[in-house]
Amino acid sequence: MGKQFLAITEQSEVERKIQELSARMAKTRTSELVGIESALGRIASCDIFSPLDIPPFDRATMDGFAVVASDTYYASEAEPATLRVKARINAGEPYYGVIESGSSAYISTGAAIPRGANAVVKVEDTMEMERAKEVKIYKPVAPGENIMLAGSDIKRGEKIISRGSILSVRDTGVLAACGIAKLQVYKKPSVAIISTGNELVMPGEGEELPPGKIYDVNAQTLSDSVRDCGSIPVSLGICRDTMEEIRAKIKESLRRGVDVIILSGGTSAGGGDEVPEAIEEMGEVILHGVDIKPGKPFVLGLCHDKPVFGLPGNPTSALLTFNLFVAPLLRTISGLEAHSHSHSQSEVVREKVRMRVRTGCRIFSEPGRNEYLMVKLVASPDNGDLVAYPILSGSGAITTLARADGFIYVEKGREIIEEGEEVEVEVLR
Repeated sequence: MGKQFLAITEQSEVERKIQELSARMAKTRTSELVGIESALGRIASCDIFSPLDIPPFDRATMDGFAVVASDTYYASEAEPATLRVKARINAGEPYYGVIESGSSAYISTGAAIPRGANAVVKVEDTMEMERAKEVKIYKPVAPGENIMLAGSDIKRGEKIISRGSILSVRDTGVLAACGIAKLQVYKKPSVAIISTGNELVMPGEGEELPPGKIYDVNAQTLSDSVRDCGSIPVSLGICRDTMEEIRAKIKESLRRGVDVIILSGGTSAGGGDEVPEAIEEMGEVILHGVDIKPGKPFVLGLCHDKPVFGLPGNPTSALLTFNLFVAPLLRTISGLEAHSHSHSQSEVVREKVRMRVRTGCRIFSEPGRNEYLMVKLVASPDNGDLVAYPILSGSGAITTLARADGFIYVEKGREIIEEGEEVEVEVLR
């Protein structure tokens, strides 16, 4: 006789338990020092302040002549001001002389303003007489004109990155401008990925698929999902449906010091499903079975205080339960939870996308459980609006996963969603 589920747990209770576990783990989150070249998409573990003014000196914003502004007040096309040219100052070449009244210096964009000068006349408003070492100024300038003052962009000691920020391309640019080559970021959680099943082989193993075998899908989809949650997948391959092999894989995960363990397959109440029993032997099963379809055999446990998730073996069920229960924990312990409803994410980490569309046909649901229905979004031939159609191939079919654009939630007790009814679709990444 097959092993039985523990008492089936309400989805809301599962979510509550995972929130508690996530909050506890987040308190022990650690940081590491990384180079700026590896910082994109990482999460700052502390506030970062600029060690210098940006720009670090008063600089010219265009090519022209650095002058004492009062020397130009009466300059005009008819009666230009004539000033002596003391020097030529290029970007990156400091000038240590002083510009007094009656003198000037040619200056290129980005070069440091010399002492004494307080404005720059655009080169278009001048005529240089190189032999006489003079320049004629045809338009007046005000003090500070065409100059970017030191610290006008960023002041020394100003906060440039807040703790918990996901570092974007713009952020790494600011860090580079401030000369910061290394910074503290939260360590990415590591997640062991284990596939169970006597029928599984890894893609690429052998030239021909052996009889009765199938290629493992979950290792790839779950690894990519883990990356999408700001974490590092640690693939431990396939183990057979035996207590010895499952225990060995869990022990290997613990030896490697991973933060979270995910097993797919071997979680239902059938006689060959050993994952819950292996977790119980090595730690504690917190729950086994949740009132959703697909995904009822979901398992949550602890081994050596590390969360262990047992996901169904069907690819669609595995990905769905990952999104519902595993992803929130990983996002929290990686530091991403503060961004789930805030500004748009960086190029590396993306948040959930939900959209409201209408159904293209009547949809039937099982009344006894909360159900997540995979749907395909199709443009309506009438007006081009997206319309949701259910994918009915079942959670065990890989085409369900491949064809699905997202899923809709149907609360238990509801049996029919009418054609044309508005529903919310959570878009799969």
